[in-house]
This record gives sequence, C-alpha cells and structure tokens, in this order.
Amino acid sequence: MLKPVATAALVLTSLMTTAGLAHAQAPVTIKPGFELLIPSGTVVPTGAQEADLKRAKLMAAQFSYGLRPDLVVTSTVGWARTTPLGLAPDAKLDLFTYDAGIEYRLPRQRGDRRINFKPFTGVGLGARAHSYRNAEVDTTHNLATYASIGGELGLSRVRVRLEVRDYLTWVTPLGATGATRRNDVTVLAGLRLALR
Repeated sequence: MLKPVATAALVLTSLMTTAGLAHAQAPVTIKPGFELLIPSGTVVPTGAQEADLKRAKLMAAQFSYGLRPDLVVTSTVGWARTTPLGLAPDAKLDLFTYDAGIEYRLPRQRGDRRINFKPFTGVGLGARAHSYRNAEVDTTHNLATYASIGGELGLSRVRVRLEVRDYLTWVTPLGATGATRRNDVTVLAGLRLALR
C-alpha cells in the first residue's frame, strides 16, 4: 500500500545525498519571485484513515511567492476523487484541499554545469472539504495541517519538483458524533519551465 510513498522517500533521500556531495560547489542564488505549478499525484490513507477511504489520484495547482531566496510562501488547491468505504458501491467522495504554508529552501546546488538540485521542507495550515456523491451525506469542511519534504531537480530551465506531504485532518467519521484525527500521505510531482 505504501510503495509509492517509500519510493518517493527513497528518491528524495538519494537526491539530497547528491546535493550534499555537491555542497562544495558554489550554490546558485536566484532572486525570489512568483511560481506556478500544476502537479499531480496520489493520496494514500494511513492509520485509521485506511478504514474510511481508498487511495486516490490527485490534481492540484500551486502558487508560490519567494519572500527571500530561502523562504517561500506556497498556496495549494487540490482535488482528489476516491471511494468511501462502508457506503453504497456507487458512492464517491471528492476531497478538496486548500491550504497555505511556508517552505524553507536550501540554495540550489550544482553538481556540474547542467544539473542542479534544490531541497526544501515546509509546514502549512488549511482545510479539506469532503463532498459525497450518490450518498445521503452532507458536505463537511475540516481543519487540515501538513508537514512536507521535497526537492526540485533542474536541467537548464526545466524544473521537476517532487514533494511528499503528511496531512493531519480533523474529521467526523460516518456514524460518529465527534471529530477525530485522520492521517494521509500525499505525493505530488510536477514539471515547470523557469523564467530565469
């Protein structure tokens, strides 16, 4: 079940190790600005959430603004369509996530003249809406927080970004009366063209 997460973590660890080896090279400092990314990925329920939902594909839009070269504000809006467990076979659940957070980015490390890597970590706060279809269940809006780790691999102006987020959401499960904490891991990957 967690194979995509384990693979993403292994790739990020390898890339960060490579960046560490390239640390002796001069970092590439770029003036901060606006970035737009349309990543896709997957939402993997973990813990108690595995009994509520199936894994889901995710589409998202990320808008970022650099306050400094190492500090970036990132806002994300995402949509995942999944199947809730314990309801009618044709029931579907749309998960809409909207949040904002801060990323701390290390300087872009250049191992040679062509390839570079920029690792980051982040935290954020937002909400997640649970909208059911083909089921008599009301839409809910719930508090969500996340911690993230990732990196951006660059080749000339092409950037490939990989991010793993661990979400905590306070949800009232079906048939329950109070909110409980639910956990899932989200893996996002996207491609963008740098303007400079």
